[in-house]
This record gives sequence, C-alpha cells and structure tokens, in this order.
Amino acid sequence: MSKLKLRISVVSLLISLVSASAAQAEKVSGLIQDQGDTVHLELTGQQNWDYDLRRAEKGGKTYLQLTVSAMDEASLRKLASFKSDMVTNVSVDKAGPDGKYIVSFQVSGDEVESFDYLTDQPSRLIVDFYVNSQNKVKTAEVPAPKKEASAGKPAVTELPEKGAKPAETSEKEKTAVTKPGKDGKARKPATADVLVVKNDGANSHDSTPSRSGLFDGGDPNFERFSIKDYEIKEDSIIRSKDSYFIPYPMIRAENHYWEKMKTAAPIYEIAPQNTDENKQARLLWTLFENKRYATYLKTEEWFHNKYPQSEYDSLIDFMTADVYKTLWQDKEDPKYYEIAQVKYKQAIQKNPKSPLVERTSLMLGNMALDKGDSLDAIRLFNEHIEKNYAGKPDAVSNDLARMGTGVAYMKLNRHQEAAEIFSKLAKDSAHKEIKAEAAYREGDVYVQAKNYQKAVDTYKEAIKKFPDFQNQYPNAYYNQAEALFGMGAYRQALDVYLEFMKKFPSHEHAAFAMTRMGELLDILGADKARVMGAYLETYFRYGESNNAIVARLRLTSARMKGMKPKETEAATKEILSLVKKLDIPNIEQFGTIMISEGYGARKEHEKAIKLLTDYYQQNPTSVDRELFKKRIIGNITDEIHDQVASGDFIKALKTHSKYAENWLKNNDRIDTRFYLAESFEMAGANSEAEKHYRDVLNQVYAIKGSKREKELAITNQKPTEDELNLRLAVTTYQQKKLNQSYDYLKNIKTPENLSEDQQIERVRIAVDLLEKRGDLDSSVRYLTELLRTWKGQAHLVAEPYLRLAQLEVKQGKPESAIESLKKVDVLMADSKNVPENVHAKSLEMVGQLYLDKNDGENAIGAFDKLLNTYEEKRPLASIRYKMGQIYFKKGDVQKAADVWSKLKSHKSQFWYNLAQEQLKNSEWRGDYKKYIDRIPAMSKQQ
Repeated sequence: MSKLKLRISVVSLLISLVSASAAQAEKVSGLIQDQGDTVHLELTGQQNWDYDLRRAEKGGKTYLQLTVSAMDEASLRKLASFKSDMVTNVSVDKAGPDGKYIVSFQVSGDEVESFDYLTDQPSRLIVDFYVNSQNKVKTAEVPAPKKEASAGKPAVTELPEKGAKPAETSEKEKTAVTKPGKDGKARKPATADVLVVKNDGANSHDSTPSRSGLFDGGDPNFERFSIKDYEIKEDSIIRSKDSYFIPYPMIRAENHYWEKMKTAAPIYEIAPQNTDENKQARLLWTLFENKRYATYLKTEEWFHNKYPQSEYDSLIDFMTADVYKTLWQDKEDPKYYEIAQVKYKQAIQKNPKSPLVERTSLMLGNMALDKGDSLDAIRLFNEHIEKNYAGKPDAVSNDLARMGTGVAYMKLNRHQEAAEIFSKLAKDSAHKEIKAEAAYREGDVYVQAKNYQKAVDTYKEAIKKFPDFQNQYPNAYYNQAEALFGMGAYRQALDVYLEFMKKFPSHEHAAFAMTRMGELLDILGADKARVMGAYLETYFRYGESNNAIVARLRLTSARMKGMKPKETEAATKEILSLVKKLDIPNIEQFGTIMISEGYGARKEHEKAIKLLTDYYQQNPTSVDRELFKKRIIGNITDEIHDQVASGDFIKALKTHSKYAENWLKNNDRIDTRFYLAESFEMAGANSEAEKHYRDVLNQVYAIKGSKREKELAITNQKPTEDELNLRLAVTTYQQKKLNQSYDYLKNIKTPENLSEDQQIERVRIAVDLLEKRGDLDSSVRYLTELLRTWKGQAHLVAEPYLRLAQLEVKQGKPESAIESLKKVDVLMADSKNVPENVHAKSLEMVGQLYLDKNDGENAIGAFDKLLNTYEEKRPLASIRYKMGQIYFKKGDVQKAADVWSKLKSHKSQFWYNLAQEQLKNSEWRGDYKKYIDRIPAMSKQQ
C-alpha cells in the first residue's frame, strides 16, 4: 500500500490564525563596529521596533542600557566580545520585561552620549555612541521615558516644480535627523540613511502604546500638529463652513485570518513508491509546486482518465481547486473563480473526512467576499455554521464565519444586521481575539452608516475593553477621527489623528491623516505657515504615495496667488493631471474647486466662474450641484465687488446683468444685492440704489440676532445696519428727500464702527441737512466737535475743515473761517496727503476772504501759492486776474502787467482780454494826465 502524506493540521492552523502569541517573532541580529569617532550599533530582524534606551549608573560606572527583543546567539557573542575606548564593556541580561533582552553598554565617562533612530528599507534600529567633549556634567540616574521611533523631518524651503519628487541626495549627502547635545549644538550620527519609520503595530499584542512615530528631534512632542485652546479662533471655524473638504476613504479592519489563510496554505506531499500511479501523482504534485498550472491541468485530466479511482484523488482534488483559485487571483478572470468554487465543493463532498474540509468551507465564503459577491458569501458562511465541521457551535471557524457574515452585510449596506453580528460576537465569542476584532469592526459599521457619534462611542469602548489589540486596528483611530471631523468636533478630531500618526505612521492612510491635520489646523485658526507646513510635510514624507495628492493640490492652489500667468497655467494642468492618479470619490470635483480657489485668490473670477460652470455642465449627474452653485455665485459676487471697488460701476452692472437670469436668479446672498445697489448709486441712479439698499436692510433685519447673522458678518457677506442706513441717507439726500435722509442718519447707532471714509461722508450729509434746515449753529457745532475729538488721517480731516470754513462764512465769521482754512494748508504741508481739490479750494477761499477784508498782501500770498501749486492742473485764470488786479489797484501797474502777462498762454481768452483792457485804460489815463498838466487853468481845475 502506497503512502499519502498531507502535512497539515487544520485545527492547529485555525487556532494559530487567532492567536498571535503562537507566532514566534524573528530574533534580532546585531552588528557593532568602532568607527573612530563613533561606535556604531546596527540591529536588524524586526519590522516594528519596540525598544527602550536609557542612561544609568551602577557602582560608580556609567551605562547605556538598551532593552530590545530577543537576539540570536551569534549576535550576543559579538556584543560580548566588543570593546573600545568609548564602550569598554558589553553585557546582556536575558531577564528583561516581556522576554526582552537588556544590553548594557559600559561607557568610558559622562561625555559619551548616544543617538538612536530607525531606518526603513531595510528596517533597522541604529544606536551611535559618540563623545560630546563639552558635556562634563555628570548625568543623574533618572528613569528615561520610553523612546519613540524617529523619522527624519526633511528641511523644506519651497515646493518642487511640476512632476518633481522630493529632493534626492547622494549617499554622501544623506544624513539622519540631528540631535542636539547638551551644548545645544546639533551633530550628525555615523550613518548614511535617510530616516523613515515603518511600524503599523499590526503584529503587536503589547498593551503598551506603540513607540514608533513621526519623531522629530526638534519637536519630540509633535507640537507642530497640535493647537492650544487659546489659539482656537471661533471666527475661523465659522469661515471654514464655506471651505470644501473631500471625504477620505475609511480604513476597513483587515481580515487577519483570511490573509493568514492565504499565506498558510496546505502543504501537500506524496511519499515516493515504485508504481506508475505514484510516479504520475508525484509528477502532478511537482507541477503544482512549480506553479506550472497549464501543464498541471492537462496532466490532471489525463491522470483521472487513466486512474479513475486513484488513492490520490483526495489530495489531487484539493490541489486542482487550489490551481483554479490561484489562476483567478492572478488573472482576475471570473471563470476561474466559478471553476474553483465548483472544484472545492466537489472536493468537500467527495472527501468529507479530510482535514481540509473545515478550512476549505471557510475559505469559500472569504473568496466570495473577495470577489464582491456578498450575498453568496452570506450563504456560504451560514452553510459552514450549519454543517459545524468542527463539531461544536463555538468553534473558532464558526465564529470566523459569523465575522465574515457581518463583513458581507456591511458591504451590502445592511448596517443593522452587521452591527448585531459584531456586537454578539464581541459579547459571546469564546475567543478573545475574535471578541476584540468584532468590537473594533462594529465601529466601522457606524462610520459607514454615518452614525458618527455612535461610531466614536463604539471605538472608545473597544479600546477600553481590548487595549491589548489597539495596535492591530488602525481603523479605531483613523475612522474615529474622521467621524469626529464629520461631527464638527475639530479639536477632538485633531487629537485622535495625532494618536493615529504616532501609532501607524507608515499606514497607507497616513498621508490622508496628515493632510487632514493640516486642514484641521486651518479650520481651528492656526497660523497659515503651520497649515502649509503640514501639507509640505505630507508631500515630502509620503510623496511617492497617491494618497499625498490631496496635500499637493492644496499646496498648489495656495501658491497660485503669487504665480505668473504661465506658472498659473502650468499649475492648473498639474492639478488636473494629479486628480486622475487618485481613485477616491469626488477627487476631480475637489481638484476643480482647488483651481477655482486659486483663480479667486488671483482675483481672476471670470476664469473661476467658467471653470466651475463648465465642470457643472459636463457632469450634471455626479456633481454636487449646491456646492458648485454656491461657489459660482460667490465668484460672481466677488467679481462685482472688485469692479465696484475699482470704480468701474458700468462693468459691475454688466456683470450682474449677464448672470441675472441664470446663476443669480433667486439668489439669496445679501452682499450681491448690496454691491448692485452701490453700482446704481455710483451711476447716479439714486432711486434704484435706494430700492436695493432698502431691500438689503430688510433682509438684515430679518436675520437679526440669529446664528446666520453672525456667520454672514464673519464671512463678510453682510453689510452692517449702520452702513446701510448711511447709504440710504446719501441716496435719499441726493433725491431731495431730506426728512427721510435725516431719519436714516439718526438710525446709525455706532458711527465709530464705520470706516473713516464713511464717517466723513456721514458728517458731510449731516452738516448739509442741518444747513438746509437753517440750523447753521448746529452744523458748525457738529463739525467742531468732530474735529476736536476725531484723530483721523489728513486726507480725511481736511474736507471737514473746508466745510466748517464755508459754514463759518455763512455765519459771518470770516476770521474763524480763515483759521479753519489755514489748518487745511498745514495738513497739506505736514502730510502731503490732502486731496488736491480740497487744498486748492481752501487756498482760493482764504485768498478771497483776505481780499474781502482788503488785506491784499495775505490775499496775494494765498493766490500765489494756489497758482504756483495747481495752475498747471486746474483752470485758475480768474485767480490770476484777481491777483493782478490787487497789484493794479495798489498802483503797481508793472507788477500787475507781469502777473497778467501769463494769462495769454491760458485757453480762456476772456481774462486776458479783460486784463489788457485794464492796462490800456491805465496808459490812456497816464497820457491824458500829462496833457492836462501842461495847461495852467486846466491844471488848477484838476
């Protein structure tokens, strides 16, 4: 009888799948070298490093003690035999905590320090011993905190150009993170690797939190990603409601047992015998082991035809099914999946007592999950439980089948059924590992169902009940943080994201997490430099991963404001190309919005509107309609505002008219109508402006005291009541509605909160109204009090002084008027910032006042300054004529002639002709006087 040997124990395999303690960790290997100025210790053999390095003193000797996982004997011998000037002795104590080894390095003195760090690819723990010559202070024996794995933080000065990867350096240029010594100076450890941490804690059952993380020697407590309570700005949180944050994909708990089943495949073996059947069977086995599947299938068909009742049928049946399963996984061809399913079921039916039956039955359900056939998976898992291959209801495989059923329900979005299964397993399973997995998976159900508060509570409960397993389930932290973000609990979300990054810095979602931390810092009101720093660090740490693309998009969008036109065009193309690389929902929509925000920052609103409109029209079914509509209207409003601010009211009216019947139809934004009213006012259409201002004021009254009022005020989408009352006062005054104008002015409650220009405008209207009512004293008192108390700027104060002088003239107080006008001239001399028309009017007026009181000398001084300063810019021929006339009346005809001679070059011929007539009359009178003087009688009469 030939022998058939199948080397597998299904029961022991399944137990190993749920018991991490059964998997022995690979021992650590070590190499220590004296490199002159450093002693270099290099340890390998672990992917996830859990170690501790501290300084101690014993018996007057100084030691650096490294606690690390068990080491192989060869490495221990090398360490024990090592000696150098710095490290005088090495000893190993195998009685460390949790079965770890304590390696004690006796150093020559206090000046010997250590620097420890991790590298990736390959994963290594490196410790450098070096002499810090300036450290002469003896170190006290103080328990050191547990080390956190370190990852180098690349120095970043500016973002690489399109398509660039993070800066690469030559081997000589690559350095690790520097660690300051006690003298405060940084040094470089003796290595040539860029530091990268890769530790997901996936295989650790240690209840101690993982020590791996984004360690930065300059920021060991990760302050760059945290924010203090007093730094949080409520206004920033409110403004963030207008921002767009793309939902990142959740982490789904890994099916640890299915993954292990894939790798822990059965080992088939056929004992050799001297028969043809045995030889042919072993040929099949050889083809299977060598993965020559096409030849295997042909040979298997031939073998069954030749040996229809072979003693090797059981083994060959399962091997053949394995072949089709592998072909399905490799080629992703559904036909192989169907054949594999049939073959496995046939193998189970034909060989019910095979030790592979229980494993295979469970595998069929997991294969259906992988294929995406959740309904079939549920059927197969339920069938497995009903047949109870293990012989007891609470068997491991049955609980694994129940777990698979819960996962299948999740994929079908049947959240209640999934949650019930996981909850029951977490309570009733006899296996701690399964209880833990079910508890951590239940939170995933609520995240997927968008029941965020329940998700957060469930994850916290899972961590509390099963703390030993938290490092196996990154979903408990990442998904919890996303749930908090979805709830608007931004501060808590940031803290949980930080925990995720400390525990799982190499997880594929780490780039998403760090990007979200940057977004959260922005929401909470952190300095923009810190926000951009988070995005930069995301890109430079995870730039090779497509998951860092979101951070890249935000960086590129933020940089568009300061770009040149060609650079902007290149940035736009870059964003559109990047979004095609990342396969997550709404990424193209997000990229489009990022470009539009970049255009908006550049005040290129028309480009932003076109971009958003085109995308909206091209994706009518998939686009977030409300989001795009809101952003398009926002850009239209900003465009109108910019045009009004620049004084181009005609263009503003055209812009509004262009979109009035489409995007702006039924638009409820208050500021859009306000800017439209400003455009009409600037155009002189005061009646139309008043109508719109009044509508806006009614809208403002309608939301007064509400949360919406506060939000609109913070986002600058709402003018104040005082601002609207001022505008209504101005427009009604222009329409001669004096009583209404006066009422609107009285409605201004806090004039000090108006801008300086608006305060001057308010004073001007108030004074004009009081003047028209004949209350000159109140007008003067109003202006005088304002100028006495208000510390405005020269270009704003000057006009009220001019207006005050005009009122004082009407009051018959020319001296007071002259003093007010002198202040305008002083302001101009001191600041050079008084409007020219105000200064010119004040000089003209003061000159006239002097002239009226026959003070020709001061009148000439004022007129002369006016002419010298503004004659080339303003029509001042009448002033020049007046100044010449003052000289003429004084009898200084020559001086008058000199002043009037310049009138010839002026466009106004009238004043020149009038001056010439004066001079001719003067000459005639002079000649006539001489003639009369020759006649004695006439002379006497004269």
